Amino acid sequence: MRIVTAIISACLPLVVSANALKPGTNLVKINHDGHLREMLVRLPENYTPMRSYPVIFGFHGAGGPKEGYHRQLEHLVHGHGFISVSPQGISNARGITGWNGFAGHRISNTDDVGFVRKSIDHLKQQASIDQDRIYATGGSSGAIFCFRLAMETDLFAAIAPMRGAMIKRPPAPKNRPRISILLVCGANDPLFKGGEQARGEVFYSARETMQAWAKNHGHDHPPKKQVTKEGIQLTHFGSTETGPELVLYAVEGTGHRLGRGQMRSALDFMGKFFLRHSKPVTSKK
Repeated sequence: MRIVTAIISACLPLVVSANALKPGTNLVKINHDGHLREMLVRLPENYTPMRSYPVIFGFHGAGGPKEGYHRQLEHLVHGHGFISVSPQGISNARGITGWNGFAGHRISNTDDVGFVRKSIDHLKQQASIDQDRIYATGGSSGAIFCFRLAMETDLFAAIAPMRGAMIKRPPAPKNRPRISILLVCGANDPLFKGGEQARGEVFYSARETMQAWAKNHGHDHPPKKQVTKEGIQLTHFGSTETGPELVLYAVEGTGHRLGRGQMRSALDFMGKFFLRHSKPVTSKK
């Protein structure tokens, strides 16, 4: 498989050449916050700069390499026409790679939010992307980071944290953009129930997480639950007829790790969920 490499230096202009990213897999390196950061960017094989493409970021879990989400998102590139971006997290003193999910995080204290901003700037200049349809997903540590991105930026039209929840630290969502959120979690996952899962890391339960965002969005409708034949509990928080969606996707009988088939089904659901949403007019800059 051909991999095209581009290195972006903090001390050089961001643009290397117009539309430098090529169809297939590209290895991009970006200097940021004292680190040379890497990400795999996959463009559809039939990519053309004559159209704009939705973009999906995939943030791996603690200890995971960028290649993991790169493989998982391949189906969405081929099947739904996304450009996928799979960045590499920074390792801490113990060598565990992950994401800076909140200030003082034990896994990483690097400027991951700034790294994502710079990555999006690179994509804007090196590929034809739809800036109103940029999405983020991630597992475990990557899920926690998705919530930080929703709290601190207006970069994304929707996020889909998987196997994680939101850290129970102030501030709670308030006056944040009305972003669409799909939270995927095993019903037997300790994170689904919330509480303290690691020293100094207390989580909202999955339901509390979605209720906090429903309050931010001004939703006052009671949650509506449905169970699919695949053993998935879908709970909709607020109206789903117009505007952003808030959906809790609970996998029955499953803990923190999803099986291959469960992950594939969740990714298919996520791809369709994302494509229903673009950035609200009020949050565009």
